[in-house]
Amino acid sequence: MGLGEMEGGGVGAIGAVMVVGLPLADELAAVFARANELLLTEETVSRALELITAAAQAAIPGAVGAGVTLVDAAGRKRTAAASDPLVEAADNSQYILEEGPCLQAWATGKPVLVEDVRTDNRWPEWLEDAGKLGLGSAVSAPLLAGDSVLGAVKVYAREAGTFNASTVELMELFAAQASIFIINVQARESAQTLSEMLQDALAGREMIAAARGVLMARYGIDEASAMQQLLTESRRDRKPLREISAELLSSTRIAGI
Repeated sequence: MGLGEMEGGGVGAIGAVMVVGLPLADELAAVFARANELLLTEETVSRALELITAAAQAAIPGAVGAGVTLVDAAGRKRTAAASDPLVEAADNSQYILEEGPCLQAWATGKPVLVEDVRTDNRWPEWLEDAGKLGLGSAVSAPLLAGDSVLGAVKVYAREAGTFNASTVELMELFAAQASIFIINVQARESAQTLSEMLQDALAGREMIAAARGVLMARYGIDEASAMQQLLTESRRDRKPLREISAELLSSTRIAGI
């Protein structure tokens, strides 16, 4: 097989771990099942990704390390999981140089195979760094979420020619599973953030209502007049209505009124 970017022929479902001819199908199914359990227990995505990268290194012959790169909406890149420090070193070189197989997989949404870092010529500076790190070959597969690419999962090997099309196919399985975890956790975190915002808003309403009640009792005024007084103080002191209400309630408790 020649060098070059490979067209995505990957899978889109967890059940594809049972593809005939792939090694360690039962072990992969067990790993993915365990990672799903982590989501059910609300552990962080980083723990699930660590599990997947460790399994990728163990499952792929010749791999010396595996990792996951995540890229946020601002284009910031970070290694979210790595099974070996060598992975982080190879990744950091890509981030600094802004070139390499992992970044290409993210940018194009297609898996990338580097059979031999000595003869590949697509990213000269990174390939030189990879050689200095003692790497001989690499495979990166994109983390796909619909039309978006969240990052990439990758493996590195010491020896040139270690990886081939079968490695790419297996890496796409790991990438598909990692994408599922990331999407699920992001959805859960978004829901939690929204819930916290709603709770905060409700707490604010209750605080303002309590402050309004204090003014009504203190001055014998109606609800509309009490609210107007709070709004007047808010504009005068240039503070949010909630903060004005909190200060009023605090001073009332201290004074014992």
